[in-house]
Amino acid sequence: MNDFLAFDHLFDPVVVMNQKQELVYFNNQASIFFKLPPRVLKQKNHLIQLCDSVGFDIEDWLSKALLSFDVLISPEIKMTLPHDPETEYFIILKLVPVQSDKGANFAVIFHDKTVETNLHSKYRDQLEELKKTHSQILQADKLTTLGELTANISHEINNPLTIAAGHSEIIKDYLGSANLATKVDRLKSANQTVLDSLERVNQIIKNMKDFLHQSEEQKEYCDLANIVEASIEWIGPTAKKANVSIERDYREHPVVLVNRIKLEQVVINLIKNSIDAISETGVPNGIIKITLSKSDTDQQTYLDIVDNGPGMPEAIKQNLFKPFQSTKDVGKGTGLGLSICAKIIESHRGRLELMDSQKGCHFRIRLPLIEAYSYTRNDKSLTGKKDQKRILVLDNEVQILNVLNTFIADAGYVFIGSSDPHDALSFLQKADIDLIVTDFHMPIMTGSEFSYKAREIGYQGPILYMTSSKFIEQFNKDKKDLDIGGLIIKPFSRDDVMKTIALSLKPKESKE
Repeated sequence: MNDFLAFDHLFDPVVVMNQKQELVYFNNQASIFFKLPPRVLKQKNHLIQLCDSVGFDIEDWLSKALLSFDVLISPEIKMTLPHDPETEYFIILKLVPVQSDKGANFAVIFHDKTVETNLHSKYRDQLEELKKTHSQILQADKLTTLGELTANISHEINNPLTIAAGHSEIIKDYLGSANLATKVDRLKSANQTVLDSLERVNQIIKNMKDFLHQSEEQKEYCDLANIVEASIEWIGPTAKKANVSIERDYREHPVVLVNRIKLEQVVINLIKNSIDAISETGVPNGIIKITLSKSDTDQQTYLDIVDNGPGMPEAIKQNLFKPFQSTKDVGKGTGLGLSICAKIIESHRGRLELMDSQKGCHFRIRLPLIEAYSYTRNDKSLTGKKDQKRILVLDNEVQILNVLNTFIADAGYVFIGSSDPHDALSFLQKADIDLIVTDFHMPIMTGSEFSYKAREIGYQGPILYMTSSKFIEQFNKDKKDLDIGGLIIKPFSRDDVMKTIALSLKPKESKE
């Protein structure tokens, strides 16, 4: 208990739980808040014995929130005390991992907003209006960025159009030739060049439409490198004009669960800020380096953007992510860019940070690994029925993950996506999973190798293979050796997938 005495100096009530959610400590403020003497508090075994929530399952939230392995904050909760049901409190819970001599524990900090909520209830309509205008601010920021890039976009469209027009003239000349038969291969080549050029124009226009699209709440599984490349494609002409080179270091090709358009907006903003800083200060040979990596230690994906510009003034650093903070001259920036970027990353349960660097600027985007994030962000997992079936799907193709996410979530199951067998195995040791669906042919390890390791660490639930028909022989062998419960043949339909899953989730005695 001496490990937790520091909490006695906090003004907020704090209780500490072990991994079984048993109460092992409470501070002095907890005794005051719960209106119970320490002697009585010591007799309580679980948090649910201390408080009752209205419209929110605290116990279930905690059991799922512990899997995020990070500091988590609950929404505002209306709460009462069992021995004082007439008084309502408005509380925000903060879950903080705490290491002690006895192992991993979790502190639950009760932030009491009752007075503040009651005093400001009449302003809630105005707060809701501010929330609505947040999306308008995001859109305005995108329009500003798009306006600055318009000249480059025009140039990008003119280039393929010029190429297409030139090869159309070549085709016209060839068609009027007397020896047309000898020019068939050249005609095919010129025709393909025209088609490729028009496709390039189409892709540029599609990118513009996607970037401006306002319906952006849906998150999907995306290859982070593809998002970076799409952002570089947008900002590339601006970088070239400023004589700034963009280097890539993709140590990993992580898959992330994000809103692609919003994350692309963040990356474009950060790269553009670096270009502006380099060009405005006249740094020769400007370089921006973008690195992708993963950390097993804190279960995070990193996207680092580092430039060799003048760096960030110390006076700006402290309030860097607050609105209207800008290093640009008056009239050259709104000061909203980094504030918006930080909010977007926070909405993905990530963090945007300015890292220490000896030269230039180093921004890091931290995003949670997709297994824990797709589990804890799911409303059904956090606040739904406790018997909700949880299905882990492992496939290195993001398109497959997104298709199966739609199939499985629409059927009422909790979908947990994974693209890395090692991350999936690590997650299996921390979460209760009812069914695994794994691709068989993966670059890191085969479905057989993954299933063997899953069984080795103690997973006893059903496992399904997804594969083409040429691996059926291996499936039949693994069905006996590894207790593989079924097979989904690619290409598959929704009915194929859901019937196989439903059959695998039936109790064994109910299966025919």
